[in-house]
Parts: sequence; C-alpha cells; structure tokens
Amino acid sequence: MQDETPVLLVVEDDFLVRLTLVDALSDGGFEVIEAADAKEALTLVCDRDDIAAMLTDINLPGGSDGFALARAARVIRPALPVVYASGRYGGAEEGQAVDGSRFLAKPFTPSLAAAVLHDMIGHGARHEAPPQAAGTERRL
Repeated sequence: MQDETPVLLVVEDDFLVRLTLVDALSDGGFEVIEAADAKEALTLVCDRDDIAAMLTDINLPGGSDGFALARAARVIRPALPVVYASGRYGGAEEGQAVDGSRFLAKPFTPSLAAAVLHDMIGHGARHEAPPQAAGTERRL
C-alpha cells in the first residue's frame, strides 16, 4: 500500500516567495495548497480536513499575523503541526507560538523546510529531500 502525499498549507503574502515555496515543497513530497493571508488560510483549514501541516509567514496582511492564525487554526484542528517563517524575527517570542511549533528564519532552503515539515508529521524517513550540490539550492 502506498502512502498518501501529505497536504501542506503554505501561508505567505509575498507572491514570488509563495510561488517558490509551493513549487519547491511540491517537489519535496507534498501536495501544497496556498493562501495569501490568514482569512484565506482559515477558510481552507475549515473546509479541508486533509491538511497535514501548515507553514506560515509571521507577518501577514489584514491585521492578523501568523501567530494569531496558528492559534485560530489550532481551535479548529488542535493537533495541526505549525512551522513559522520570518525574515524579520529571529524566533518566536515566548507565549506567541503554539505548542510544538517550529521556526525557520528566512532565508532558508526548501529542502530544510521539507525536512522539518516531514519530521513534524512523521514522514521524515520516507520523504527525505534529495541531496544537492553546495551552492545550487534555492533560498527563500
């Protein structure tokens, strides 16, 4: 029996960064769905019960940041794995992040993001990113 491809929700307001993440994480073993803001992301979390994890930027438009989004998503899906990403923060401030979440400082490589996400959902050994030569990997 073949494992199903895990569904990943990527929340990123910068179109080019989001496009790069979607492409790279699709190549990294995920079915990727995307949202440009917290409202769109919460709609997807409500509408889809197959989302295995969420990768969200911290700074989002519309008055709700990635921390608030993750807290709201956890009301709907209490066990949802969350990875925060930011180029402005060096990490999540105590009390802001949801329990068990991880943080990626931008720029990061898509293979690192894929490895962290697969590890969080328990697919680390089955979906490892292929090794790449130094200097050839995209950074986000």
